[in-house]
Amino acid sequence: MNLFIIIITLLTTSLGNIISVGSGSYTTIFPGVDIAGRNSYPSGSPQLTGPALYKKIPTNDWWSKVIKENHADNLFNYPMALKTVDEGLVASYIPWGVYDDQEPIINGIANLNVSESKVYDFSDWTVTLDWSDENNFFRVTSGIGMPFLYFTKDPESLAQVKINLGSVTVIGEKIIIEDARNGADFVIYAPSGSVWNQNGTTYTSDLNGQNYWSMVMLPDVNNNIIDISEEYSQFAYVFPQNTYVEWDYNESNSILTTEFIIDVDIKEGPHSKVLQGLLPHQWNNLAIDSPYPESNSYQTVRGELKVLEDNYFKTQNKFIGILPTLPDLAHYSEGFNPSELESKVNQIENDQLSSWTDSYNEGQVMNRLIQTARIADQIGDESALNTIIETIKNRLEDWLTANSNEVAFLFYYNENWSTMIGYPAGHGQDYNINDHHFHWGYFIHAASFIEQYNPGWAESWGEMINHLVRDAASYDRNDLLFPFLRSFSPFAGHCWANGFATFPQGNDQESSSESMQFNSSLIHWGSVTNNTEIRDLGIYLYTTEQTAIEEYWFDMYERNFSSNYPYSLVSRVWGNSYDNGTFWTNDIAASYGIEMYPIHGGSFYLCQNLNYVSNLWSEIVSNT
Repeated sequence: MNLFIIIITLLTTSLGNIISVGSGSYTTIFPGVDIAGRNSYPSGSPQLTGPALYKKIPTNDWWSKVIKENHADNLFNYPMALKTVDEGLVASYIPWGVYDDQEPIINGIANLNVSESKVYDFSDWTVTLDWSDENNFFRVTSGIGMPFLYFTKDPESLAQVKINLGSVTVIGEKIIIEDARNGADFVIYAPSGSVWNQNGTTYTSDLNGQNYWSMVMLPDVNNNIIDISEEYSQFAYVFPQNTYVEWDYNESNSILTTEFIIDVDIKEGPHSKVLQGLLPHQWNNLAIDSPYPESNSYQTVRGELKVLEDNYFKTQNKFIGILPTLPDLAHYSEGFNPSELESKVNQIENDQLSSWTDSYNEGQVMNRLIQTARIADQIGDESALNTIIETIKNRLEDWLTANSNEVAFLFYYNENWSTMIGYPAGHGQDYNINDHHFHWGYFIHAASFIEQYNPGWAESWGEMINHLVRDAASYDRNDLLFPFLRSFSPFAGHCWANGFATFPQGNDQESSSESMQFNSSLIHWGSVTNNTEIRDLGIYLYTTEQTAIEEYWFDMYERNFSSNYPYSLVSRVWGNSYDNGTFWTNDIAASYGIEMYPIHGGSFYLCQNLNYVSNLWSEIVSNT
């Protein structure tokens, strides 16, 4: 047990269903609905088996639909599109959009007919799915950026491949499928010496007494397909066992280093490397001493996926720094009127927080007051500053304290799904575990504000705030309450907002800027509480997500958006698409605004590329 867990244990005590954490507390029993019938929590239980049963299950990932539904049809791992069915795993290639009704290739075992697939295991960017009945099992491991799928089975069953589309050629232990879907070619590799038996469109094998096989989607190259299938055979028997990231922030030079490591299980042969595709935000920021992809590549909705023949790579990025607030530079603006600014502060300073709200709207209004208070501090209006501090502090402490007879302004820990839920919730924060990083970012920012102006407040209330940090982005892989980096995908490089990935296009994130506010709030909170682990976590998330935003939301280097996309940014990134819509309006102004809101001292990542900023501003003026 590490020091972090020991400290939490000492600071946390239990009184029935109310868990005291410093001066704060949360409940472990659902408090019930409010007068309007609000308040909920996720139904059911995570659909798990094997090692996953003993882990804190992450939500908000590319494969999260599997843990909630019997089957999932929106698994996009780049470059493939995957779908679970009763007979096994469907593999296809869908360059854009939702899964269609075609099932080109289905891997499984003979006579498999299981009504649900479960999560057997997972790591930072892989997941292993399981189909089991009383006597047999079939499992597949897939990872982001991995062109191979890795299959295992029980000792008795026959491996089975049903091929519904494409031209099939069998060469020894290999099955080559040309043009299975949208021009994609696939190769299936059984163990050496295996024989495939054909019955119509179905192929079975005893795998020469072994229990593993694999399949690769080939890159679109001009090579002879038989030649490249032979070349890729060296990777066919090297299975990923674990994937993980490690980050390090060097305070002396502001360099963030992130290492990506793949542990492997060599099934046969002399080779020991996997094929791992790198996304643009990765291959564009590789460290000088990192292995570099010099092989083939795939075209994906995220841009070019460059293939690395290695089990390790390393990126380096420079943290640009953030400020607690925007600097006091308004007096340089033409027409600046100090008395007018002071009047605006006076109009807001006595505003109260509504008793009818939800966790998201509450955060937004708190942020409005906090930014006003920071301006009051800059212009010397101490009275307004102190008034707002008290308003924020009183409401935040109310949220951070649970009583057995209340249904609003409290937190509930749901052990079933390993998550903290705030009531009243908003936007599916409760029943779908949506947007926790968005909502908690506002709360953590508010706590940082209070601690900055009232040093010592965190000694009593800080551990409850740390629970919110851990819920959305725990940095401890052995956390007893929360999963590792719930909202953040270490390989995708950004957060996903949908807890159970409920949309057919895969998971999604709309407001990249609110995600960056969450990252900023961790840097603030870690700094004012002298917690370098939380600070550096925030720097890792902030710096990494900046690179992803520049590629996938802004396409600053003009290499990822389709040539006919008419705008300079997207307002929603989906697992297998992107668009300029929002969840609440079709107004194009909102599409631009949601990628900048809220503006704060951590927003300067938006202005690093001045040419892009200038072009974007001209576009906004023209379109709005």
